[in-house]
Order: sequence, then structure tokens, then C-alpha cells
Amino acid sequence: MNCANLKEVKEQLKSLAQKFEVILFGSFLKGDTHSTSDIDIAVLSRRQDKILNIQLQKKLLGQFPLKFDIRVFELFPVHIQISIIQNYEVLFGDPLEISEYFYQFRKKWDDCKHRILSNQFSNYHERLSFLERASKSRI
Repeated sequence: MNCANLKEVKEQLKSLAQKFEVILFGSFLKGDTHSTSDIDIAVLSRRQDKILNIQLQKKLLGQFPLKFDIRVFELFPVHIQISIIQNYEVLFGDPLEISEYFYQFRKKWDDCKHRILSNQFSNYHERLSFLERASKSRI
């Protein structure tokens, strides 16, 4: 991603800067785009209330060109949040404050990642094998 592209993105999303911290993530940031790629944007609401975050997500729909995929960060599942946290660019907001805000999500991930990662299987046979081992260990 070059500075001209970033400047253009910021210009088109500047109305978000008045109310929210906003980050860029995904293929556009990595420079791995093609003609049909969208631009992944996360708005940080800093709210824990899922209903309010869903309302915000609905409000954001249709306000910006379709090339922007704008999502409320707090609505992503934790494994997606961590993926975003590992590679993002701040568009609007204080980078240090955003990094500090992300600490709670890193901690949440550290607390649950072993359960999530241990429950990922590449095929059905791996899952069956796991379930058989788990049922034997409970006996």
C-alpha cells in the first residue's frame, strides 16, 4: 500500500474520524489486492453492548462506497480480532491508545486460544479420532 492510496482512503472516510477510531486491515494493507478487492475497515466502538454495536453496524451500511467493507471491530469473533490486531494501520485515532485498547482482546485470546486451536481439524477423520479419544478419557 502506498501513501497516496492511504491518503485517498482517509479522505473518503474522514466523516468517521469525528466519532470513532478507525483502522485498516486485510489485503489492501498487505498490498495483496486485485481489481475486485474491497478495503477492509474496522470501526472501534469501545462498547461491550452487542445490540448497540449491531445498530452501529447497520447505521454504517450504505454510507460509504461499496469498495469499503466497514465493520464494527467488537462484533468480530475473537480469532478474527486477533488476526486484525496482528496487522493493522490506524486511519483515525491515537495509535498508542488503540494498542492499549487491544490489550483486553489479546488477553481474552490468550485465555481461550488453546480451546479454539485444539478444536480445529483438517478433516472429518481427525475430528472423529479426537472425539473417540475424548470419550475414552472420560470413562
